[in-house]
Amino acid sequence: MPAVASLSAAAPAAAARRRRSSPAASASLRRVASGGGSSWRSERRLMSELERTVTAGAAERVIRSYVGTKSERAALAALSRLLMDSDPLAIPFYEAVTQARWFKWSSIHASAVAALLEANGSTGESKSLISDSISQHLQSTDEVALFYCDLMAAFSARGLKDRAVDFYTEIRSMPLSGRKVYMAMIKSLCLMGLATEAEEALKAMVSLGYQPEAAQFGLVAKCYGKSGSLVEMERVIASMSDAGIRLGTGAANIVLSCYSSCRDHSKMLAWLKKMRKLRIAPTTKTFNFVLSSCPTLAWVVQELDPSLPLTTTGLVKKLKSASTLASEAELVHKLLASSSVLNKAMEWSETEVKLNLHGFSTIAAYVLILQWVDVIKGRTLPLEVSVVCGIGKHSDVRGEPKVRELVQEVLNRMESPLRLSTRNKGRLVAKRDRVMQWLASFPVPEEVTDKSPDATSQQPFVFTLFRKLGQFFSTIM
Repeated sequence: MPAVASLSAAAPAAAARRRRSSPAASASLRRVASGGGSSWRSERRLMSELERTVTAGAAERVIRSYVGTKSERAALAALSRLLMDSDPLAIPFYEAVTQARWFKWSSIHASAVAALLEANGSTGESKSLISDSISQHLQSTDEVALFYCDLMAAFSARGLKDRAVDFYTEIRSMPLSGRKVYMAMIKSLCLMGLATEAEEALKAMVSLGYQPEAAQFGLVAKCYGKSGSLVEMERVIASMSDAGIRLGTGAANIVLSCYSSCRDHSKMLAWLKKMRKLRIAPTTKTFNFVLSSCPTLAWVVQELDPSLPLTTTGLVKKLKSASTLASEAELVHKLLASSSVLNKAMEWSETEVKLNLHGFSTIAAYVLILQWVDVIKGRTLPLEVSVVCGIGKHSDVRGEPKVRELVQEVLNRMESPLRLSTRNKGRLVAKRDRVMQWLASFPVPEEVTDKSPDATSQQPFVFTLFRKLGQFFSTIM
Protein backbone atom coordinates (compact mmCIF):
# COMPACT_ATOMS: atom_id res chain seq x y z
CA MET A 1 0.00 0.00 0.00
CA PRO A 2 2.42 2.73 -1.09
CA ALA A 3 -0.12 5.52 -0.71
CA VAL A 4 -0.52 4.76 2.97
CA ALA A 5 3.07 3.76 3.63
CA SER A 6 4.34 7.14 2.51
CA LEU A 7 2.59 8.73 5.47
CA SER A 8 4.06 6.52 8.16
CA ALA A 9 7.18 8.59 8.60
CA ALA A 10 5.09 11.73 8.75
CA ALA A 11 2.81 10.51 11.53
CA PRO A 12 2.88 13.20 14.24
CA ALA A 13 4.05 12.54 17.77
CA ALA A 14 1.47 11.85 20.43
CA ALA A 15 2.14 15.12 22.19
CA ALA A 16 1.09 17.05 19.11
CA ARG A 17 -1.96 14.94 18.28
CA ARG A 18 -5.47 16.18 18.98
CA ARG A 19 -8.12 13.51 18.97
CA ARG A 20 -11.51 14.71 17.86
CA SER A 21 -14.26 12.13 18.06
CA SER A 22 -16.42 11.95 14.95
CA PRO A 23 -20.08 12.02 16.06
CA ALA A 24 -21.18 10.77 12.66
CA ALA A 25 -18.91 7.73 12.65
CA SER A 26 -20.52 4.93 10.68
CA ALA A 27 -22.50 2.27 12.50
CA SER A 28 -20.25 -0.34 10.87
CA LEU A 29 -17.13 1.24 12.39
CA ARG A 30 -18.84 1.37 15.78
CA ARG A 31 -19.73 -2.32 15.56
CA VAL A 32 -16.16 -3.32 14.73
CA ALA A 33 -14.77 -1.00 17.40
CA SER A 34 -16.93 -2.65 20.05
CA GLY A 35 -16.18 -6.12 18.75
CA GLY A 36 -12.75 -6.54 20.29
CA GLY A 37 -14.22 -8.76 22.98
CA SER A 38 -12.03 -9.26 26.03
CA SER A 39 -9.18 -7.48 24.19
CA TRP A 40 -10.50 -4.03 25.06
CA ARG A 41 -8.13 -3.79 28.03
CA SER A 42 -5.15 -4.44 25.76
CA GLU A 43 -6.61 -1.84 23.41
CA ARG A 44 -6.61 0.68 26.25
CA ARG A 45 -2.98 -0.18 26.96
CA LEU A 46 -2.20 0.39 23.29
CA MET A 47 -3.82 3.83 23.34
CA SER A 48 -1.91 4.66 26.52
CA GLU A 49 1.40 3.60 24.95
CA LEU A 50 0.70 5.63 21.82
CA GLU A 51 -0.02 8.68 23.96
CA ARG A 52 3.39 8.33 25.57
CA THR A 53 5.37 8.03 22.32
CA VAL A 54 7.38 11.09 21.37
CA THR A 55 8.52 10.18 17.84
CA ALA A 56 6.81 8.80 14.75
CA GLY A 57 9.23 5.86 14.71
CA ALA A 58 8.38 4.88 18.27
CA ALA A 59 4.66 5.04 17.51
CA GLU A 60 5.14 2.85 14.43
CA ARG A 61 7.03 0.23 16.46
CA VAL A 62 4.23 0.09 19.02
CA ILE A 63 1.67 -0.29 16.26
CA ARG A 64 3.52 -3.08 14.43
CA SER A 65 4.07 -4.95 17.68
CA TYR A 66 0.37 -4.75 18.51
CA VAL A 67 -0.84 -5.85 15.07
CA GLY A 68 1.74 -8.65 14.96
CA THR A 69 0.80 -10.15 18.32
CA LYS A 70 -2.96 -9.57 18.59
CA SER A 71 -5.83 -11.32 16.86
CA GLU A 72 -7.47 -10.00 13.70
CA ARG A 73 -10.56 -9.03 15.68
CA ALA A 74 -8.59 -7.07 18.27
CA ALA A 75 -6.46 -5.27 15.66
CA LEU A 76 -9.50 -4.24 13.59
CA ALA A 77 -11.30 -3.04 16.73
CA ALA A 78 -8.30 -0.83 17.60
CA LEU A 79 -8.11 0.48 14.02
CA SER A 80 -11.82 1.35 14.08
CA ARG A 81 -11.39 3.16 17.39
CA LEU A 82 -8.49 5.25 16.00
CA LEU A 83 -10.56 6.11 12.91
CA MET A 84 -13.54 7.12 15.05
CA ASP A 85 -11.24 9.35 17.10
CA SER A 86 -9.85 10.90 13.87
CA ASP A 87 -6.38 9.98 15.16
CA PRO A 88 -3.67 10.49 12.49
CA LEU A 89 -2.01 7.28 13.71
CA ALA A 90 -4.92 5.39 12.13
CA ILE A 91 -3.00 5.81 8.84
CA PRO A 92 0.18 3.87 9.79
CA PHE A 93 -2.01 1.46 11.78
CA TYR A 94 -3.96 0.69 8.60
CA GLU A 95 -0.68 0.16 6.75
CA ALA A 96 0.39 -2.37 9.40
CA VAL A 97 -2.97 -4.15 9.12
CA THR A 98 -2.66 -4.46 5.33
CA GLN A 99 0.65 -6.28 5.83
CA ALA A 100 -0.70 -8.77 8.38
CA ARG A 101 -1.01 -12.39 7.24
CA TRP A 102 -4.77 -12.42 8.00
CA PHE A 103 -5.56 -9.18 6.15
CA LYS A 104 -8.77 -9.07 4.14
CA TRP A 105 -9.68 -5.89 2.33
CA SER A 106 -12.63 -4.08 3.92
CA SER A 107 -14.66 -1.42 2.14
CA ILE A 108 -15.59 0.20 5.47
CA HIS A 109 -12.01 0.63 6.66
CA ALA A 110 -10.63 1.65 3.26
CA SER A 111 -13.35 4.31 2.95
CA ALA A 112 -12.72 5.64 6.46
CA VAL A 113 -8.95 5.83 5.89
CA ALA A 114 -9.42 7.59 2.53
CA ALA A 115 -11.74 10.15 4.16
CA LEU A 116 -9.27 10.73 7.02
CA LEU A 117 -6.43 11.25 4.53
CA GLU A 118 -8.52 13.79 2.61
CA ALA A 119 -9.52 15.59 5.83
CA ASN A 120 -5.84 15.81 6.82
CA GLY A 121 -4.94 17.42 3.49
CA SER A 122 -3.43 14.34 1.81
CA THR A 123 -5.73 14.41 -1.22
CA GLY A 124 -3.26 12.62 -3.51
CA GLU A 125 -2.77 9.71 -1.11
CA SER A 126 -6.54 9.48 -0.61
CA LYS A 127 -7.21 9.22 -4.36
CA SER A 128 -4.38 6.70 -4.76
CA LEU A 129 -5.83 4.51 -1.99
CA ILE A 130 -9.27 4.59 -3.65
CA SER A 131 -7.94 3.71 -7.11
CA ASP A 132 -5.73 0.92 -5.72
CA SER A 133 -8.69 -0.52 -3.84
CA ILE A 134 -10.81 -0.59 -6.99
CA SER A 135 -8.12 -2.08 -9.21
CA GLN A 136 -6.84 -4.68 -6.73
CA HIS A 137 -9.88 -5.79 -4.73
CA LEU A 138 -13.07 -5.09 -6.73
CA GLN A 139 -14.21 -6.98 -9.77
CA SER A 140 -17.82 -6.14 -10.64
CA THR A 141 -19.64 -2.86 -11.19
CA ASP A 142 -21.88 -3.53 -8.20
CA GLU A 143 -18.86 -4.01 -5.92
CA VAL A 144 -17.45 -0.66 -7.05
CA ALA A 145 -20.86 0.97 -6.51
CA LEU A 146 -21.04 -0.41 -2.96
CA PHE A 147 -17.54 0.94 -2.29
CA TYR A 148 -18.63 4.36 -3.55
CA CYS A 149 -21.61 4.22 -1.18
CA ASP A 150 -19.26 3.64 1.75
CA LEU A 151 -17.07 6.49 0.50
CA MET A 152 -20.12 8.78 0.36
CA ALA A 153 -20.91 8.00 4.00
CA ALA A 154 -17.29 8.30 5.20
CA PHE A 155 -16.56 11.60 3.41
CA SER A 156 -19.86 13.24 4.38
CA ALA A 157 -19.26 12.23 8.03
CA ARG A 158 -16.09 14.37 7.93
CA GLY A 159 -17.87 17.31 6.35
CA LEU A 160 -16.46 16.64 2.87
CA LYS A 161 -19.85 16.81 1.19
CA ASP A 162 -18.58 17.94 -2.25
CA ARG A 163 -16.36 14.86 -2.52
CA ALA A 164 -19.24 12.69 -1.33
CA VAL A 165 -21.45 14.13 -4.08
CA ASP A 166 -18.70 13.31 -6.60
CA PHE A 167 -18.95 9.63 -5.63
CA TYR A 168 -22.75 9.79 -6.00
CA THR A 169 -22.28 11.24 -9.49
CA GLU A 170 -20.00 8.30 -10.33
CA ILE A 171 -22.64 5.84 -9.11
CA ARG A 172 -25.35 7.45 -11.25
CA SER A 173 -23.21 6.99 -14.36
CA MET A 174 -22.89 3.25 -13.70
CA PRO A 175 -25.30 0.50 -14.81
CA LEU A 176 -26.60 -0.77 -11.48
CA SER A 177 -28.20 -4.10 -10.72
CA GLY A 178 -29.06 -5.74 -7.46
CA ARG A 179 -31.11 -4.79 -4.43
CA LYS A 180 -28.09 -4.44 -2.17
CA VAL A 181 -26.64 -1.50 -4.12
CA TYR A 182 -29.86 0.50 -3.90
CA MET A 183 -30.18 -0.18 -0.17
CA ALA A 184 -26.63 1.06 0.41
CA MET A 185 -27.17 4.11 -1.80
CA ILE A 186 -30.36 5.10 0.07
CA LYS A 187 -28.55 4.81 3.40
CA SER A 188 -25.59 6.93 2.25
CA LEU A 189 -27.80 9.62 0.71
CA CYS A 190 -29.77 9.89 3.95
CA LEU A 191 -26.53 10.24 5.92
CA MET A 192 -25.69 13.13 3.59
CA GLY A 193 -29.09 14.71 4.25
CA LEU A 194 -30.23 14.33 0.62
CA ALA A 195 -33.80 13.18 1.27
CA THR A 196 -35.14 13.91 -2.24
CA GLU A 197 -32.35 11.94 -3.93
CA ALA A 198 -32.80 9.10 -1.45
CA GLU A 199 -36.51 8.92 -2.24
CA GLU A 200 -35.72 8.86 -5.97
CA ALA A 201 -33.42 5.86 -5.35
CA LEU A 202 -36.20 4.23 -3.34
CA LYS A 203 -38.67 4.68 -6.21
CA ALA A 204 -36.11 3.36 -8.70
CA MET A 205 -35.63 0.32 -6.48
CA VAL A 206 -39.37 -0.37 -6.49
CA SER A 207 -39.72 0.20 -10.25
CA LEU A 208 -36.98 -2.36 -10.91
CA GLY A 209 -38.85 -4.96 -8.86
CA TYR A 210 -36.57 -4.93 -5.81
CA GLN A 211 -38.76 -5.08 -2.71
CA PRO A 212 -37.56 -2.47 -0.18
CA GLU A 213 -37.77 -3.09 3.54
CA ALA A 214 -39.26 -0.91 6.27
CA ALA A 215 -35.73 0.27 7.10
CA GLN A 216 -35.34 2.03 3.73
CA PHE A 217 -38.66 3.87 4.11
CA GLY A 218 -37.66 4.76 7.67
CA LEU A 219 -34.32 6.22 6.58
CA VAL A 220 -35.95 8.44 3.94
CA ALA A 221 -38.77 9.51 6.28
CA LYS A 222 -36.33 10.33 9.09
CA CYS A 223 -34.17 12.32 6.66
CA TYR A 224 -37.19 14.43 5.73
CA GLY A 225 -38.07 14.82 9.40
CA LYS A 226 -34.60 16.05 10.35
CA SER A 227 -34.78 18.68 7.61
CA GLY A 228 -38.14 19.89 8.95
CA SER A 229 -40.26 18.52 6.09
CA LEU A 230 -42.84 16.79 8.29
CA VAL A 231 -45.46 16.55 5.52
CA GLU A 232 -43.02 14.69 3.31
CA MET A 233 -41.99 12.50 6.23
CA GLU A 234 -45.59 11.43 6.88
CA ARG A 235 -46.16 10.84 3.16
CA VAL A 236 -43.23 8.40 3.06
CA ILE A 237 -44.47 6.67 6.23
CA ALA A 238 -47.93 6.28 4.69
CA SER A 239 -46.40 4.79 1.53
CA MET A 240 -45.03 1.84 3.53
CA SER A 241 -48.43 0.14 3.57
CA ASP A 242 -48.83 0.80 -0.19
CA ALA A 243 -45.56 -1.10 -0.71
CA GLY A 244 -47.02 -4.11 1.12
CA ILE A 245 -44.99 -3.70 4.32
CA ARG A 246 -46.85 -5.15 7.29
CA LEU A 247 -46.86 -3.07 10.45
CA GLY A 248 -44.86 -5.24 12.83
CA THR A 249 -42.46 -4.45 15.65
CA GLY A 250 -39.65 -3.37 13.30
CA ALA A 251 -41.82 -1.08 11.18
CA ALA A 252 -43.48 0.44 14.27
CA ASN A 253 -40.07 1.19 15.80
CA ILE A 254 -38.94 2.84 12.57
CA VAL A 255 -42.01 5.10 12.57
CA LEU A 256 -41.38 6.00 16.22
CA SER A 257 -37.74 6.80 15.41
CA CYS A 258 -38.94 9.18 12.67
CA TYR A 259 -41.21 11.07 15.04
CA SER A 260 -38.48 10.94 17.69
CA SER A 261 -36.03 12.70 15.38
CA CYS A 262 -38.37 15.72 15.16
CA ARG A 263 -39.76 15.34 18.73
CA ASP A 264 -43.39 15.07 17.64
CA HIS A 265 -44.70 13.71 20.95
CA SER A 266 -48.38 13.75 20.02
CA LYS A 267 -47.73 11.52 16.99
CA MET A 268 -45.51 9.21 19.06
CA LEU A 269 -48.27 8.91 21.63
CA ALA A 270 -50.77 8.06 18.92
CA TRP A 271 -48.40 5.37 17.57
CA LEU A 272 -47.90 3.84 21.00
CA LYS A 273 -51.70 3.60 21.35
CA LYS A 274 -51.94 2.06 17.88
CA MET A 275 -49.22 -0.46 18.78
CA ARG A 276 -51.15 -1.44 21.89
CA LYS A 277 -54.34 -1.89 19.86
CA LEU A 278 -52.46 -4.10 17.38
CA ARG A 279 -50.80 -5.97 20.29
CA ILE A 280 -47.30 -4.89 19.24
CA ALA A 281 -45.28 -4.83 22.44
CA PRO A 282 -42.69 -2.05 22.98
CA THR A 283 -39.04 -3.14 22.72
CA THR A 284 -35.68 -1.85 23.90
CA LYS A 285 -35.47 0.29 20.75
CA THR A 286 -38.93 1.69 21.47
CA PHE A 287 -37.79 2.68 24.95
CA ASN A 288 -34.64 4.34 23.61
CA PHE A 289 -36.38 6.17 20.75
CA VAL A 290 -39.25 7.52 22.81
CA LEU A 291 -37.30 8.54 25.92
CA SER A 292 -34.45 10.15 23.96
CA SER A 293 -37.00 12.56 22.46
CA CYS A 294 -38.02 13.88 25.90
CA PRO A 295 -35.88 16.99 26.60
CA THR A 296 -37.07 17.53 30.19
CA LEU A 297 -36.40 13.90 31.08
CA ALA A 298 -32.95 14.12 29.47
CA TRP A 299 -32.23 17.25 31.53
CA VAL A 300 -33.36 15.52 34.75
CA VAL A 301 -31.03 12.57 34.09
CA GLN A 302 -28.11 14.76 33.06
CA GLU A 303 -28.32 17.15 36.02
CA LEU A 304 -28.91 14.53 38.76
CA ASP A 305 -29.80 17.30 41.18
CA PRO A 306 -31.15 16.64 44.71
CA SER A 307 -34.73 16.68 43.46
CA LEU A 308 -34.13 13.67 41.15
CA PRO A 309 -37.30 11.53 41.27
CA LEU A 310 -36.70 8.08 42.74
CA THR A 311 -40.11 6.57 41.96
CA THR A 312 -42.14 6.26 38.76
CA THR A 313 -44.95 8.32 40.30
CA GLY A 314 -42.50 11.03 41.27
CA LEU A 315 -41.01 11.06 37.77
CA VAL A 316 -44.38 11.58 36.06
CA LYS A 317 -45.23 14.37 38.53
CA LYS A 318 -41.88 16.03 37.89
CA LEU A 319 -42.42 15.96 34.11
CA LYS A 320 -45.95 17.34 34.44
CA SER A 321 -44.72 20.28 36.48
CA ALA A 322 -41.41 20.98 34.72
CA SER A 323 -41.99 20.10 31.05
CA THR A 324 -43.11 22.75 28.58
CA LEU A 325 -44.32 19.98 26.26
CA ALA A 326 -47.83 18.81 27.12
CA SER A 327 -47.38 15.27 25.81
CA GLU A 328 -44.01 14.48 27.41
CA ALA A 329 -45.32 13.29 30.79
CA GLU A 330 -48.15 11.34 29.14
CA LEU A 331 -45.65 9.71 26.76
CA VAL A 332 -43.46 8.50 29.64
CA HIS A 333 -46.54 7.37 31.58
CA LYS A 334 -47.71 5.35 28.56
CA LEU A 335 -44.36 3.54 28.39
CA LEU A 336 -44.41 2.84 32.12
CA ALA A 337 -47.88 1.33 31.78
CA SER A 338 -46.38 -1.52 29.74
CA SER A 339 -44.08 -4.01 31.43
CA SER A 340 -43.06 -5.93 28.28
CA VAL A 341 -39.62 -4.28 28.04
CA LEU A 342 -38.93 -4.81 31.73
CA ASN A 343 -40.06 -8.45 31.57
CA LYS A 344 -37.62 -9.13 28.73
CA ALA A 345 -34.80 -7.36 30.57
CA MET A 346 -35.36 -9.40 33.75
CA GLU A 347 -34.12 -12.96 34.11
CA TRP A 348 -35.56 -15.07 36.94
CA SER A 349 -34.12 -18.31 38.29
CA GLU A 350 -34.21 -20.20 41.57
CA THR A 351 -30.98 -18.57 42.70
CA GLU A 352 -31.02 -15.10 41.13
CA VAL A 353 -33.14 -12.33 39.62
CA LYS A 354 -31.13 -10.24 37.19
CA LEU A 355 -31.96 -6.98 35.44
CA ASN A 356 -29.93 -6.74 32.23
CA LEU A 357 -29.48 -3.13 31.03
CA HIS A 358 -27.35 -3.93 27.97
CA GLY A 359 -28.65 -2.01 24.94
CA PHE A 360 -30.39 0.72 26.94
CA SER A 361 -29.41 4.38 26.84
CA THR A 362 -28.71 6.17 30.11
CA ILE A 363 -32.16 7.81 30.03
CA ALA A 364 -33.91 4.49 29.36
CA ALA A 365 -31.85 2.75 32.06
CA TYR A 366 -32.93 5.35 34.63
CA VAL A 367 -36.63 4.91 33.82
CA LEU A 368 -36.29 1.12 33.78
CA ILE A 369 -34.62 1.07 37.22
CA LEU A 370 -37.58 2.98 38.70
CA GLN A 371 -40.02 0.58 37.05
CA TRP A 372 -37.97 -2.42 38.21
CA VAL A 373 -38.08 -1.33 41.87
CA ASP A 374 -41.87 -1.05 41.63
CA VAL A 375 -42.12 -4.59 40.27
CA ILE A 376 -39.78 -6.45 42.63
CA LYS A 377 -41.42 -4.87 45.67
CA GLY A 378 -44.38 -7.18 45.20
CA ARG A 379 -42.49 -10.35 44.26
CA THR A 380 -40.89 -13.20 46.19
CA LEU A 381 -37.18 -12.86 45.53
CA PRO A 382 -34.57 -15.62 45.01
CA LEU A 383 -31.30 -15.76 46.94
CA GLU A 384 -29.54 -13.01 44.99
CA VAL A 385 -30.56 -9.79 43.21
CA SER A 386 -28.35 -8.18 40.57
CA VAL A 387 -28.32 -5.41 37.96
CA VAL A 388 -26.01 -5.86 34.95
CA CYS A 389 -24.86 -2.51 33.49
CA GLY A 390 -21.69 -3.36 31.56
CA ILE A 391 -18.33 -1.62 31.82
CA GLY A 392 -18.53 0.75 28.87
CA LYS A 393 -17.37 -1.48 26.00
CA HIS A 394 -20.09 -0.08 23.74
CA SER A 395 -19.90 3.54 24.88
CA ASP A 396 -18.91 6.28 22.43
CA VAL A 397 -15.89 6.80 24.69
CA ARG A 398 -14.93 3.22 25.33
CA GLY A 399 -14.32 2.32 28.95
CA GLU A 400 -16.55 5.09 30.32
CA PRO A 401 -19.56 3.14 31.66
CA LYS A 402 -22.20 5.88 31.61
CA VAL A 403 -25.08 3.50 32.35
CA ARG A 404 -23.25 1.94 35.33
CA GLU A 405 -22.39 5.35 36.77
CA LEU A 406 -26.00 6.49 36.49
CA VAL A 407 -27.45 3.29 37.98
CA GLN A 408 -24.99 3.40 40.89
CA GLU A 409 -25.93 7.00 41.62
CA VAL A 410 -29.69 6.34 41.50
CA LEU A 411 -29.50 3.19 43.63
CA ASN A 412 -27.24 4.93 46.16
CA ARG A 413 -29.77 7.74 46.50
CA MET A 414 -32.42 5.10 47.10
CA GLU A 415 -30.15 3.74 49.87
CA SER A 416 -30.12 0.42 48.04
CA PRO A 417 -27.83 -2.38 49.31
CA LEU A 418 -26.74 -3.30 45.76
CA ARG A 419 -22.98 -2.83 45.33
CA LEU A 420 -20.43 -3.53 42.59
CA SER A 421 -19.41 -7.17 42.39
CA THR A 422 -15.75 -7.87 43.11
CA ARG A 423 -15.68 -10.39 40.24
CA ASN A 424 -17.60 -8.37 37.64
CA LYS A 425 -17.22 -4.58 37.60
CA GLY A 426 -20.25 -4.26 35.34
CA ARG A 427 -22.64 -5.91 37.83
CA LEU A 428 -24.27 -4.65 41.03
CA VAL A 429 -25.38 -7.37 43.42
CA ALA A 430 -26.91 -7.91 46.87
CA LYS A 431 -28.34 -10.79 48.91
CA ARG A 432 -32.09 -11.31 49.15
CA ASP A 433 -32.43 -10.50 52.86
CA ARG A 434 -30.79 -7.11 52.51
CA VAL A 435 -32.83 -6.25 49.43
CA MET A 436 -36.10 -7.23 51.13
CA GLN A 437 -35.15 -5.16 54.16
CA TRP A 438 -34.48 -2.21 51.88
CA LEU A 439 -37.71 -2.63 49.92
CA ALA A 440 -39.67 -2.79 53.16
CA SER A 441 -38.67 0.82 53.82
CA PHE A 442 -39.79 1.94 50.36
CA PRO A 443 -41.05 4.22 48.87
CA VAL A 444 -38.47 6.85 49.63
CA PRO A 445 -39.44 10.55 49.42
CA GLU A 446 -40.23 11.25 45.75
CA GLU A 447 -38.83 14.78 45.48
CA VAL A 448 -37.02 16.89 48.02
CA THR A 449 -38.65 20.28 47.46
CA ASP A 450 -37.99 21.63 50.94
CA LYS A 451 -34.28 22.22 51.51
CA SER A 452 -34.64 22.48 55.31
CA PRO A 453 -32.89 19.84 57.48
CA ASP A 454 -36.20 18.31 58.55
CA ALA A 455 -37.47 17.86 55.01
CA THR A 456 -35.87 14.44 54.59
CA SER A 457 -36.86 13.09 58.00
CA GLN A 458 -39.65 10.96 56.63
CA GLN A 459 -38.94 7.84 58.71
CA PRO A 460 -38.72 7.35 62.48
CA PHE A 461 -35.20 7.94 63.73
CA VAL A 462 -34.91 4.60 65.57
CA PHE A 463 -36.04 2.61 62.52
CA THR A 464 -33.55 4.42 60.26
CA LEU A 465 -30.75 3.90 62.79
CA PHE A 466 -31.35 0.14 63.08
CA ARG A 467 -31.63 -0.26 59.30
CA LYS A 468 -28.32 1.53 58.70
CA LEU A 469 -26.61 -0.47 61.46
CA GLY A 470 -27.94 -3.68 59.90
CA GLN A 471 -26.53 -2.69 56.49
CA PHE A 472 -23.16 -1.82 58.08
CA PHE A 473 -22.75 -5.11 59.96
CA SER A 474 -24.04 -7.08 56.96
CA THR A 475 -21.33 -5.51 54.80
CA ILE A 476 -18.67 -6.47 57.35
CA MET A 477 -19.91 -10.07 57.47
